[in-house]
Amino acid sequence: MAETDNSSIIVSNVSDASFALDVAFNIHQTTDISDLISLRNFPNTEFCPRFLGDEKNLDTIGQGLKGKQVVLISTSSPHFSRNALAFRNLVVASAAKENGADRVVLVEPDLFFSAQDRGPHYQNHPQMGTPEERKKFDGQPFTSKLYARLLRTSGVDQVVTVHNHKPHVMASIYQDVFQGSGETKPFLNLDIAHIVANYIRKTVSVEKNGANLGFVAPDAGAENFVERVKAFTGLREAVSVTLEKKRSGPRQVEISMPPEASRLKGRMVFILDDMVRTGNTIANAVKLLAETPHVAPSEIYFYCTHTYISEEGRENLNSPYLTEFITTNTLPNVLNRDDQGRLRRKIVVLKISQWIADALVHCLEGGESPEDRYGPDSVAFADRLYLLDYSTRNTRHNPVNRNQLTFPLR
Repeated sequence: MAETDNSSIIVSNVSDASFALDVAFNIHQTTDISDLISLRNFPNTEFCPRFLGDEKNLDTIGQGLKGKQVVLISTSSPHFSRNALAFRNLVVASAAKENGADRVVLVEPDLFFSAQDRGPHYQNHPQMGTPEERKKFDGQPFTSKLYARLLRTSGVDQVVTVHNHKPHVMASIYQDVFQGSGETKPFLNLDIAHIVANYIRKTVSVEKNGANLGFVAPDAGAENFVERVKAFTGLREAVSVTLEKKRSGPRQVEISMPPEASRLKGRMVFILDDMVRTGNTIANAVKLLAETPHVAPSEIYFYCTHTYISEEGRENLNSPYLTEFITTNTLPNVLNRDDQGRLRRKIVVLKISQWIADALVHCLEGGESPEDRYGPDSVAFADRLYLLDYSTRNTRHNPVNRNQLTFPLR
């Protein structure tokens, strides 16, 4: 897929979806998405998309997309639930294939239903080894696998996500469901570690080899991502610590620290995770770090890829101990200043639509692997793949109060 390749088109499941429009712009698609597909709702609320073509050509009925690859961008919308958006994906993909598309790629950075990644009969999951673990899901559906089946049935050939919580589990599910589809990688998870590493190197003053920095995983699930980001920064002297989390209920989380957490004392610390919904876990972690005398960092930064801005999240992330909250626009409403509310003073959004466009150009249809293109060497040019967005209330508007990059990127 080349930037000016007419054999591929970018569409979305929601009219004027900002994320999809930005990806299309960065890939130099000259035709507006609204001129490529009409997304209609009938008076009875049923959804009916229509790919637009030459209305006068009677020789290409049902073949208007022949020879084309359709890339469907799906994120979030204030007007539709995730369930509704998921169904719209199925209908758009089906419309593409029924009208001759050779290939349909779903780009869903925060993959729907991927947290519902097990059922009572699925024993290959790393957290489903005992009858007690399986019993927790007795009576529940294996929704992530159902979604994969529905996508495959509707005509989707490949699914692209960003920083999935359990990429190996999802890859196994999609490989199983899509087998025989001809796709070597029906599930493609883009690793954002190089962009996070780039942002860290540009944001804070770094002593030689990172002796003044610390990286924290809020639980064991984030440990691998934290280690990749640290490795990508090249800061060998930075400390890595994994906190211990025990969940006793939907809103009840207990955080404890290992003995090595004392090495964070006086350092600038980055807590890194994939997702935040309520912010409860992070609020507890930040408070524990800051109020433990032999651990207390000098500054605490929190990064997560996918952010649900909610009233509860705003309250929890407004912690006086949190220096800065960094996220991306995979869920675009995070850019809304009203949704940000009190967090406008400390939130920074990394707009990554340009990176998604780059991946579509270079990593699909036999191109480079994401691991090759976005490995450690990509940290030096990663700032060309994202833009910063922050409110005028953020202290970044006063450069006197912000440290500048002092340790050059490799």
